Amino acid sequence: MMPEIKLLSSCETDYNSDLHSWIDIERQIRNLAECGFTHTQWMQNWQGEYLYSPSEMFQARDILRDYNINAHSIHASEGGVRTKTVNGKVIYDNRYRFTDIRKDYTSKNEYARLAGVDLLKNRIDLCTHIGASVMVLHMQLPFMLFEEQPEEKDIYYRQVMKSFDEIKDYAVASGVRIALENLICTPQKYQEEQFDMFFDRYPSEFLGFCWDSGHATLMCRENHYHFLEKYISRLYATHLQDNESITDELLYAADPVDADYNVLKYDRHWIPNVDGKLDRGIIDWDYVASFIAKAPIDLPADFEIMLSSDRELEWLKVCHREAEEFYKKVLEKKGLLS
Repeated sequence: MMPEIKLLSSCETDYNSDLHSWIDIERQIRNLAECGFTHTQWMQNWQGEYLYSPSEMFQARDILRDYNINAHSIHASEGGVRTKTVNGKVIYDNRYRFTDIRKDYTSKNEYARLAGVDLLKNRIDLCTHIGASVMVLHMQLPFMLFEEQPEEKDIYYRQVMKSFDEIKDYAVASGVRIALENLICTPQKYQEEQFDMFFDRYPSEFLGFCWDSGHATLMCRENHYHFLEKYISRLYATHLQDNESITDELLYAADPVDADYNVLKYDRHWIPNVDGKLDRGIIDWDYVASFIAKAPIDLPADFEIMLSSDRELEWLKVCHREAEEFYKKVLEKKGLLS
């Protein structure tokens, strides 16, 4: 007879928006605890140039401890806010370099690049304060710039490698692994080239992968699970969410503004429909669980959802139910639960 196993569950801290006030942040964490979650991914300030002071890092640690929530991962900031409004449409701007970011670890400007390194080190410090061992990171690929000016690709990757070379020892000494996330609004081939290059260059104790299931359904057109399958040995974090994907007509709209608007619109961040009771979503969660069970990831896998303030606690409890169901699926795949 197998011993009784405690069910674990994780949902990110900004499930209903990236709130800045510590009062609001504590309320979100309290809600996670009240709904039964055991873990979280710290998501506050995942974009922008905000630097946590040491006292704030202790504050984050103590709030998590007060509610008995384990933050086993965080989401770092790439240094800027990519969303903007064009002709009344909110889009995600990443086709070209974003030159007004002051702290950008990919920047051609050395001062801005070094400031971006400082920002990443700040988030590594946050990890050590709150007990997180994984830091999720975006690496935006200005793919249209690469296509129009091929020499810019070499410059871009050279700058990123300089930044990673400068933070590698700092991260490893801190016991923090960086997990590059698969993104929206960037064609699959460019992301795959990026992952292959960096996973070949850097050791697994420093660099790995974060699989965002919703982003994958939008950008991996032939096989939504391609990145999950290919990079399973480097899988250190997840953003598990669901959606209905997107049609080719909307994804490849002739106007780039329309195309990027459509992708952002369909990045739903629905609660994963693990038990089949939610009547929406397209992801095969049993198949996903079979891979999570084989990955070098600290369980539970992180859910990343978006809820409105309307019926917030009601839906957060539903999310907790689905997260526990997914955890059970993973344990079953591992042979730890029958």
